[in-house]
Amino acid sequence: MKVIMTVNGGQIEAEVPDRTLLVDFLRDVAGLTAANIGCDTSSCGACTVLLDGQSAKSCTVLAAQADGRAVVTVEGLASGPDEMHPMQLAFRAEHALQCGFCTPGMVMAAVSLLAENPLPTEDEVRTALEGNLCRCFTYQRAGSADEALELAADGGEDAKFLAGGHSLLPLMKLRLAVPEILIDIGRLSELRYIRDDDGHIAVGALSTHNDLAASGLLARELPLLAHAAGMVGDPQVRHCGTIGGSLAHADSAADLPAVVLALDGVLIARGPSGSREIGAGAFFRGLFESALEPGELLTEIRIPKPRAPLAWSFQKFTKRAIDWAIVGVAVQGGSVALVNMGQTPVRASAVERALAGGAAPRDAAAHAAEQTSPPDDLNADRGYREHLARVLVARALEESASRA
Repeated sequence: MKVIMTVNGGQIEAEVPDRTLLVDFLRDVAGLTAANIGCDTSSCGACTVLLDGQSAKSCTVLAAQADGRAVVTVEGLASGPDEMHPMQLAFRAEHALQCGFCTPGMVMAAVSLLAENPLPTEDEVRTALEGNLCRCFTYQRAGSADEALELAADGGEDAKFLAGGHSLLPLMKLRLAVPEILIDIGRLSELRYIRDDDGHIAVGALSTHNDLAASGLLARELPLLAHAAGMVGDPQVRHCGTIGGSLAHADSAADLPAVVLALDGVLIARGPSGSREIGAGAFFRGLFESALEPGELLTEIRIPKPRAPLAWSFQKFTKRAIDWAIVGVAVQGGSVALVNMGQTPVRASAVERALAGGAAPRDAAAHAAEQTSPPDDLNADRGYREHLARVLVARALEESASRA
C-alpha cells in the first residue's frame, strides 16, 4: 500500500507491504536508523519516536497507521546537522549516554514528557521513562569454572551466569531479569561431558540438549533422559541450550527438571565454600527459584544407574512441537514426575503409591492430579490440566509397561 507521512518536517511517500512496521519504514525507507529494534515486543523503548507529538514505540505501530501523520525521530530534534537538542546536551552532560543503543528512545520519551509537563517531579520523570530499558551490562567471559566463581564473587548480586542463553536472555528481553554483569561460561569444556562414573551417570552442566539426545551412553543407561532432551524445543534450541541452564532456571514448565526429578538425580553446586550435593527434590523451591545460593554455579548432574533395565516413558502435550508443555509426564519404573502441574516439577506421589499397591496403569493414572496445583492461564485452565495429567500419565504408564 502507499504510505505518506511527514518525517522530521519532510514528506515521505512509499509503497510498502501492509505488514511493514513504522520502525522498519523509518530505518529502511527513510534511512533514519536511530530508532533501534530491541525487543520487538514493545518492552524496551529503544524504538521510541514522536507520533503527532506524543511518544510511541514504533515497533508496535504499522507504517499504515502513521499514514497522514507527523513523525519525529531523534535525528529531527536539533535545528541543524551540527547541533544538538537541549535534551541531548543534558543527557551528555549528565553522563547518561551509555552505549547509545537505548539512548535515542530515552531522549524521545523525555522530550515527550517535557512537552506535556515542563516541570516534572522526580517521580513523574521515573514514571515517564518506565517504558525504556537500559540494556547496558558488562560482559565477562570466564576461562574456567574457578574464574567464573571469582567473577561472580566480585560482581555480587548484580552478576548472572550465561550458558546457552535460552533461559536468561528471553527474561532479559521481557525485563524480568536485568543483570548488570553477564559471566559467559558457555565455552567451558570442563563442564561439558557425559560419563559413566561408578554407579551413576555424570552429566556436565554445560552439556547441550543435543549432546544428551545423541549420547550412546544415555541411550543405553538412561534412555528417558536422552529421549526427553531430544524433544526440547527445536534443533536450534537443542544445539545451544544446556541441561544446567534448564535446571538452574527452575521453570516448572520445562521438560528436564521433571525428568531429573523422576530419575532421582543429584545436582552438584560449587561456590565460595566448596561443592555440595542437592537432591532434585530439594533443588526446586518455586517458580524460577532454586536452592542455588548467590555465587554458586551448578556444575554437574549425577543420576543413579538402574540396577536392571527399567521401563520408561516421556509424554507431553503442546500446542506446537516447539512450545512449552501444557502438561508433561516422565516415568521411570515406579517413579512418576509431572511437568507444569505446580510451581515446581512434582512427583505424582498418589500414582506411585497406587502402582506400588498393584494398581493397573489406568487405575493408578486416575490419581495423577491429586496434590498438585496446576496454573490457570491462557493455554489451559486448572481443570483441563488435571484432565491432561490423568490422560498423559495413563499413556506413559502403558507405554512404560510395554517396554518392561
